[in-house]
Amino acid sequence: MSLFSNDSVQINSLPSLVEGEFEGLPSRYRTLRAAVYFVVMLFVFAAMGVLMWFEWWQEGRFGWRVWVALVTVVAFGSIWAIEEIKGFPMRGVVVREHDLSYRSGFFKRETVTVPFNRIQHSEIAQGPVARVFSVCTLKLYTAGHSGANLRVPGMDVERAKRLRQQLDERVSQL
Repeated sequence: MSLFSNDSVQINSLPSLVEGEFEGLPSRYRTLRAAVYFVVMLFVFAAMGVLMWFEWWQEGRFGWRVWVALVTVVAFGSIWAIEEIKGFPMRGVVVREHDLSYRSGFFKRETVTVPFNRIQHSEIAQGPVARVFSVCTLKLYTAGHSGANLRVPGMDVERAKRLRQQLDERVSQL
């Protein structure tokens, strides 16, 4: 009798992540992300304004470099805005019997699942801006990886603490 077995499994028989199972992130996190977007865009457009002023002052007109930079900034800003507006509802977390999953993204959709029996430890991180908005990032670490394998940003602080406690209890039982 062999201790090792590697039988084939039909993909259709595997459990799936149902869209309705994911819990969204608090609207405070959306406000935080919007504030970051507007502050970054304010600085970028201020820098563009300085560039345009120097160009106008030196040549009396806007050269092609200014127009290329302006179109590039508007294009990247628009893509970022679409990702924030359309991508935020896609963000969510689900805790199931044996694992935790996080999904995100509009242009690049991503779902990361970490089984409880692979989690070594977890931590909650909260910077000064996140503290103002009462949100935090839950980080899960697994064996064989130098950083966090799963980061769930924008979680409500109390919810993250409860989830971390629940994860620690489940991991200690394994």
